Amino acid sequence: MGWFTVKRGRLEYRGRINRQPFKDWCATKEGSDAIARVAKGLRFSLFGRARSARRRLWQELHTASCTGAFTSAIAAEPAHFTQAIADVCYADALPRSHVAQGRVVLAPRALAVGRARAAVFARLMASPIFAGIDEAVRTFLLDRLVIEMDQALRDASPAPRRPVLAKDGWACVGVRLGTVWAEPLWAGPYGAGHLFMYELPPRKLARREYKALEAAIEDISSSVSTLSRTARDAMMRAATLRRV
Repeated sequence: MGWFTVKRGRLEYRGRINRQPFKDWCATKEGSDAIARVAKGLRFSLFGRARSARRRLWQELHTASCTGAFTSAIAAEPAHFTQAIADVCYADALPRSHVAQGRVVLAPRALAVGRARAAVFARLMASPIFAGIDEAVRTFLLDRLVIEMDQALRDASPAPRRPVLAKDGWACVGVRLGTVWAEPLWAGPYGAGHLFMYELPPRKLARREYKALEAAIEDISSSVSTLSRTARDAMMRAATLRRV
């Protein structure tokens, strides 16, 4: 089960983390290196120092995750995540249209989620809430928070009639994967795909306006699908420079 979910159109923390992502991380180079480093400082263990080190690292994380301070901090992250996505919408270099006096904007995941990730690390990496957690595990945790929020947003399958609310009146009304916007080397798992963000009007849309919004999404999708990688790269660079 994911760490986050979408309820009544809002991204929310479920209130706990599960162990499987940590187990998966332990099998990576970063996880293995952290386990080996901690194991070197342990005395003999009947079950092996590596196993004891892995158990210790998980226990530090699990113990912290059960505190009220941890829960409050993580519960606040969806608001920061959706704020980062909304902020990207103001970059005028991104493809956009207008429906019912609201803007429809295509936001590459590499830009929107990448911005959210940078903010998470700046906000939480040195937080005393996580002081008892090994630094490598802390890095895993913050990376995982962004992965889980991004996954929860995609799992919700946003659509014009089923928006996921963001900040400043924006909402995600679509997610399209496949189009590559940035090299995975620096964008990580967010290099492909984009979000469709819509500036919600104060009233409910009429049926014809929903259809117009759906059509605008398809038109923008078609237009970016014909762009070369060079053109998409240029658009990303321009949006990065002009974003607020």
